Amino acid sequence: MKPPKKEVMKKNPMFAMSMLLCFCAPLLMAPGGCDSAEENDRRSVEQQQDVYQAAQPIPHFDFSLEREVAIELYQARNQAVATYSVWRSMSGVIEGDCPSIGYPIPYDSSLTNPLQTAYPGSSGAVIAMAEPNGLFPGQGGAIATWVRCVSDHGTAPVYVESIVTTYPYPVAVDYEANRVRPVAGARPSVLVGQPR
Repeated sequence: MKPPKKEVMKKNPMFAMSMLLCFCAPLLMAPGGCDSAEENDRRSVEQQQDVYQAAQPIPHFDFSLEREVAIELYQARNQAVATYSVWRSMSGVIEGDCPSIGYPIPYDSSLTNPLQTAYPGSSGAVIAMAEPNGLFPGQGGAIATWVRCVSDHGTAPVYVESIVTTYPYPVAVDYEANRVRPVAGARPSVLVGQPR
């Protein structure tokens, strides 16, 4: 003789749980059945973004002045232009200066790609690309800079671990007042973003 169904459920809790899951699973999988607060928030944000996109679409330009200036800066950095470099400590005190050639090169710039795939053959890895000047940008691990200082004997690379500012014109450096000012009447060696 078979025991009544009530007794089967009491004696076998796994059977009871599996029956409950069979009946409840379709309800939980139905759209909106088990939405979390994060899911609802995500949907609300997406709906709001759709409204913004329709009312305020991203503009499209025939010309980008900022891109043009960035290109001109790359071109200027690739020239042996006369500059003047001043370096300061982390607290802002002037530590040194020199007439220089070109713009400083961050110490952690590389000729080869410093990022490599951890597992050869894997896909989806993001790797650094060389800049138009042929160097791979540093990964932010060093604040040091190479400054090409001009002396009577030529151009000397100076390794600076301070904050470097390079000007496209001669400057007068006042160490006592801790001030830098352009030399009166000096013309910049580099101009960018000029009207066409």
